Amino acid sequence: MAFDSRKNYYSIGEVSKIAGIPSYLLRYWESFFTELAPARDTRGNRRYTNRDIAMVLNIKELVYEKGYRLGKASEIVKGVLKDSEGDHKTTEILKLQKQIGQEKKRNTVVDERRLLLMKEIKGEIEDILQLLG
Repeated sequence: MAFDSRKNYYSIGEVSKIAGIPSYLLRYWESFFTELAPARDTRGNRRYTNRDIAMVLNIKELVYEKGYRLGKASEIVKGVLKDSEGDHKTTEILKLQKQIGQEKKRNTVVDERRLLLMKEIKGEIEDILQLLG
């Protein structure tokens, strides 16, 4: 599941699909990583922002791909220890989200132009058919 740049908040299920990890693990990480604290709506449901998702993906990378234990990953996330790519990943994710939004906007404009052109062509074909009989 990809980011929808127009959305401000995501449910825990959506974040689970985006990150590819189970919801129960996200809830556990919230108790372990104090920096991961999604807001709650009036019913108590978690509302993850794009920044929260970037944090989840960063934690996932530290734990699953780089092999850090949770304690060490927590120190890296808090900034006590340095990881050479930590902030780079968050910046990259936010940049990609912005790019996706711009591409969607461009595609919408192109689609509108194509639709207008098709309507114009259709009108011309109908005029020709009327002339032919």
